Amino acid sequence: MLLLTDNGSLTYFLAQSGQSAGDAVGGTIGLIFGIIGYVFGSYCFYQIYQKLGEANAWFAWVPILNTWIMLKAGNQSPWWTIGLFIPLINFVALIFLIMAFVNIVNRLGKNPWLILLMIIPLVNFVILYNFAFG
Repeated sequence: MLLLTDNGSLTYFLAQSGQSAGDAVGGTIGLIFGIIGYVFGSYCFYQIYQKLGEANAWFAWVPILNTWIMLKAGNQSPWWTIGLFIPLINFVALIFLIMAFVNIVNRLGKNPWLILLMIIPLVNFVILYNFAFG
């Protein structure tokens, strides 16, 4: 009896809430690629922090601690990690995070202009691999 409403709103809602098999497969493939990208990025940053002699290089595997260790390894205050969660302050914290990454790349002896290539999808994995193992 619920489907026999006068304007059909429940019927319309039920018709729009279903997922097709293609959506589920696409979501699963996206999840797998996301996990692979996270593991690859974390491993590369782990190798970078070990090269730099950071005591807690394993922070690269933990989502918020990886920002903490990046700021610390880049000679910036790691407390800017908290600033990333505060509106308007997060823009300043992001600038300090970029400066920290530039300092890390300089300490590795690489050209900091390569960071601009990390904006390009898939190229960012090649550049990160170069920073970690090159």
